[in-house]
Amino acid sequence: MTTDAEFQSALPALASGNVAVITGAASGIGLAAAKRFAAMGMKIVLADIGGARLDEASRAVAAIGGDVLAVATDVSAPTKSIGWRKRRKAPSATCRC
Repeated sequence: MTTDAEFQSALPALASGNVAVITGAASGIGLAAAKRFAAMGMKIVLADIGGARLDEASRAVAAIGGDVLAVATDVSAPTKSIGWRKRRKAPSATCRC
């Protein structure tokens, strides 16, 4: 298995302190990626349809460590993603993204 250090060396974007914006982050591969990236020291932005699953995912990733920002959005519907564009300009105090 490839170590985190090997990933970070081969892919500088995955360096500790960088920001990972993950769509579909409330479950499945998106949530698994968010947890792995948080464990690598990255700041995490979770983007998914709002609700209990996004809240649970945010708590689970935050428990691993680092800064986490959960954004309720539907990237499949451009008119519903307008809030995301506004929000990215003013992240919460808990995420220095």
